[in-house]
Amino acid sequence: MPQKMMLQCDRALCTECHLCEMVCSAVKAGVFDPRISRIQVVAAEEAMAKAFACVNCEGDPPCIKACPRHGLSRDPDTKVILIQEEECDRCGSCVEACPYGAIILISNEEPAVVCDLCRDRDEPACVTHCPTGALKYGNVLPIPRKIAKRQINISLSCNNCGDCVSTCSSLILKVIDGWLIPTEPVKCQVCEHCATNCPIGAIRINRRSKILF
Repeated sequence: MPQKMMLQCDRALCTECHLCEMVCSAVKAGVFDPRISRIQVVAAEEAMAKAFACVNCEGDPPCIKACPRHGLSRDPDTKVILIQEEECDRCGSCVEACPYGAIILISNEEPAVVCDLCRDRDEPACVTHCPTGALKYGNVLPIPRKIAKRQINISLSCNNCGDCVSTCSSLILKVIDGWLIPTEPVKCQVCEHCATNCPIGAIRINRRSKILF
């Protein structure tokens, strides 16, 4: 049975050193340039940082649907998003469609790129070289129901704007009757994009219940 693989970053361990970006660009492009890294480090709340890459969205990923040349697909075994270079005409549709900014165009002469979890290595290079062990790699496991119930904490300050809905890679956040609701918490992939992208910081992931690979 195919198992979805993904990267996960523990904010408590990330020091915002950006070494993962440098390693990624060196391994994938042969240069030390974080601007073309497939993994990016961003500042998060509580003075913590987080590294993120493609989370291989559930269902029909918007990047795959957006490509007019059908140049994006999934690896049947790991669910990793793949870009067929010969089909890419650098239109940027996949870049615009990705809600996380995980797909980048390096130049007008080169095809779009996205994290492929270093398919030719035993584990992604960023994981191997992360000095604090903040980055983990593995298959996405179901979250036990008792933990899932307290996984996502939506504050009373939430204005139910729905901005986080499009960023949820598990497709579980919905605005129903004017209220933001995690419809199936057990399917949460702990990608934390809802918390990171909430404009007023009204969503928290309970780190005590958080499962790392």
